[in-house]
Amino acid sequence: MTQKAEQINGETFLANVLQYSRNNHYNHINVSVRLNRNPAYTRQVMNVTLKRISKKYGNDERLYMSIPSDNATKFLALINRLKENMFANSEKQISWSTDLLARHEQTFGYRQIRERDQYNNLEFEILL
Repeated sequence: MTQKAEQINGETFLANVLQYSRNNHYNHINVSVRLNRNPAYTRQVMNVTLKRISKKYGNDERLYMSIPSDNATKFLALINRLKENMFANSEKQISWSTDLLARHEQTFGYRQIRERDQYNNLEFEILL
């Protein structure tokens, strides 16, 4: 009998990915929720990819994490809440304060790449 995996904590995960990307000089965090059409099972998977575009540190792109999207609903809800606050205040960037970050506050941009479609696919980018 299989156990359902636990939900990831949205605030902790966002703080960890922001801190990791800052420490390793990544400036784009791409989050993609897509339908995995494996014949054995059909489920949605969330992929978090880090991208660095830099003359000083070089260009790089790597997969940070891949998990079932059912386990990432708290993270996606946190991003959605931050995005809605940004649009409600007519701001161009999101400012997020938490004690989990080394600097206690992070400002980042948000760019929607793909809206939810008929398969509930979603893709957005966090710009540091």
